[in-house]
Amino acid sequence: MINFSIIIPNYNGASFLKDCLNSLKQAINNCPGSEFEIILVDNNSKDNSLEIFETIIPKNFNYRILLNSKNYGFAGAVNQGIEKAKHKYVVLLNNDLTMEPKWFQLISKTIKENKNPKIVTFFGTVLTKDGTKFESQGLKFFYSGKCQNISNGKKFNKSTTYDLPSTQLAWGASAAFVVYNKKMLKQIGLFDENFFAYEEDVDLALRLHNLNYQTLYIPQAISYHLGGGTSNKMGIFRYKMDAKNWIYIIIKNFSKKEIIKNFPQIIEERLRNLSGLIKQIIRLYKIKSIYFLPLILFSTYGEVLVNLPKMFKKRKIIQKLDKLTQ
Repeated sequence: MINFSIIIPNYNGASFLKDCLNSLKQAINNCPGSEFEIILVDNNSKDNSLEIFETIIPKNFNYRILLNSKNYGFAGAVNQGIEKAKHKYVVLLNNDLTMEPKWFQLISKTIKENKNPKIVTFFGTVLTKDGTKFESQGLKFFYSGKCQNISNGKKFNKSTTYDLPSTQLAWGASAAFVVYNKKMLKQIGLFDENFFAYEEDVDLALRLHNLNYQTLYIPQAISYHLGGGTSNKMGIFRYKMDAKNWIYIIIKNFSKKEIIKNFPQIIEERLRNLSGLIKQIIRLYKIKSIYFLPLILFSTYGEVLVNLPKMFKKRKIIQKLDKLTQ
């Protein structure tokens, strides 16, 4: 029996939580051979998210709600859920995502049939909300310091998905909707909470990859993602996160050889992050950007400088773990 702990991080997600939970209930009901628990981690929402959750999820269902007094971000919220999870497999589920009714049935069957102990991550096809385009068929990583969702933006045709092998290995998976072996997550130290949001799944996938753990893609397990449901309301938020978190990823995870070999490309990508942040500040604040631009840049990159000692400390821990598992 494959049992799942489903962790849903939530911050003011009332407008899309209903659809998410209704599709989740249906997918759970279609997988009677498994046990489930739902853990909603609420980052101090000010809307009626909790009321919606308790209205949709039956009182006799195995669930718990973790209430935070402030917003700990995606990484902090899911780490709390992982620590409380009682089952072997943890499922991270964005609150702006829905799934096909057989999603858990397909994932559970694949995990049962898997004989490779190095495969610790399982995920399916993620489509845009309207189902017309791919959002992700996995992550493709570049040592220039960027990562792409495979097939992102391409038109979706069911024959495209169903013509693929039933499963195939991928470099990594987006954490929008993914299943992890909880033991391996705890072994590598869970998500890095200094990331707050964005790229934390890339960082985690890179750490797993460097330890020779593998990710399995199940094409027929389809879900639909609104994407940026929370962050779209937060102005320059994603641009700031991108600028900071890629620096953290490189410092923590890249070997000296990888940094030297890819240094020009790494600098080019970081300048692209900087340029994107500047353009978004100007777009948002217009003439007031004369004032806000230096303040935001100073706070963004100043935070990186403050966190550098932490990142180098984490780098040492990761390198030690790499040596122990070789």
